[in-house]
Parts: sequence; C-alpha cells; structure tokens
Amino acid sequence: MRMPPTCFDPPSSASAATGTSSGIPEVTSRWTRFQQLQHLGIVLAVSLARPLAGSTCVLVGGSVPTDPLQQRYRLIGALITETTSLLLLWYVMGRQGRFLHNIGWKLRLTDIPHAIGLFVCAILVPVFATIPVEYAYWAFSRHWLVPKSLDGIFGFGISFLSIVFVCLNPFFEELIVRAYTMSEIMSVGGTTGMAIVISVAVQMSYHLYQGLANAIALTAVFTIFSIYYAQTKRILPVVLAHLFMDMTFLFRGGF
Repeated sequence: MRMPPTCFDPPSSASAATGTSSGIPEVTSRWTRFQQLQHLGIVLAVSLARPLAGSTCVLVGGSVPTDPLQQRYRLIGALITETTSLLLLWYVMGRQGRFLHNIGWKLRLTDIPHAIGLFVCAILVPVFATIPVEYAYWAFSRHWLVPKSLDGIFGFGISFLSIVFVCLNPFFEELIVRAYTMSEIMSVGGTTGMAIVISVAVQMSYHLYQGLANAIALTAVFTIFSIYYAQTKRILPVVLAHLFMDMTFLFRGGF
C-alpha cells in the first residue's frame, strides 16, 4: 500500500504544487476549494481550541492558577497542544502533496536582518498605535488607559519548560495562524487584504484576555507580521522576530 506523501517528501510531477501569479501555490487539482477550507478549519479548530477556551475563561473573569506546579502543568499542556498541532499541519499538507516551502519556509542569509527589522518595528509601532486610543479613552473617561498586568497569567519564570515553550510558540503561531491560514485563503481566491484581516483576527481571538491596551498593541504587531508575509511570502523572518519578542518578555520577567 502506498503511503501518503508528507510535506518533507521531494516534489514530483504528480503531486508538486504549481505557482500562481500571486506567489501562493495552488493545491493539486484533486483538492477542491471546499476541501482546502475544510482542512484549514480542522487545523485551526484543533490548534486553537485550547488557547481560545483559556483566553475566554480569563476574559470573563476566571482565575489563573499561580501555584508553581500548576504553572508547569499549564506549560506542559501548551507544549502538547502546539506540538500535535504542528504535526497535524505537517500531515494535512503532506496529504495535499504540498511542502513547507509552499507556505514560505525558505532559508536565506537575509532572514536575520529582516527579522531584526521586524522586531524593531514590533517594539516601536505599537507605541504610536496606542497613543490615539489612550487620548480618546482619557477624553471619554478622564482616566488614562492602563495596560492590564499579566504577571499572574505569565508568571512562569525562567525554566527549561518555559524556554522550550518560548522557542516552540513562534513556530506554532506563525506557521499555522499566519503562513498556512493566509496562503490557504489566497489560494482559494481570497484577496491579500482579506487574508491579512482573517489572520490577525484569528490570532487576536486567543489574546483578548490581555486587555484593551495590550490587544491594540498586539493587533499592530500581528498586522505588521501579516503585511510582511503577504508582500514577501517568507515566514522565517516573522518566526524569528516573534521568537525575539517572546525571549525578550521571558528574560525581563513578562512570562
């Protein structure tokens, strides 16, 4: 019995994806647009069910366990979810006869300087994005918009598990919610703008627990990352920039 191809198998004339004028590969003809969207829905549902449920719980006032042992269990659960989700992405793409390079996984020497540039933008742009909202909030309530403290939520500290999580999380978010989601939407006929909006909206859906001020800043960051991917079709610089951000928060005590 012939085994299904995987996204790491070499391309063949029968299964390799063909390029389009937009730079987003088309899936082999045996996969309809409906099936592509079906696969996208399955990957997102499996990948985001746990983080979305946790975000909703905190958003409506649920408490977050702060005991060190419970924090370790939270990290282990997150690592299991993200690992199995990436395996599911690998399987689905393999069944479609597609490969990681079809969603922008291309190694280049310029990836590191591009990642540093994205990282700098991700640090600076949210500052300017939140200023109009803060003044509007002050004009309405006569109080400044204070960012919600995340110490109780991200009080993991620096440990082997937290470092592994911080290293894995950018691959999970950027490959699934950015590269795969945007490429699928564009390959079935969606516009670049639609792909950007959907990707940012999906990513924000499980970050809303961080409060209004942090949500505005994150929306700016996710929009920058999505625009870069849409323009370049390269995801590794985005993964690295996300990694730099998470590492910064971890070592300054944000996680």
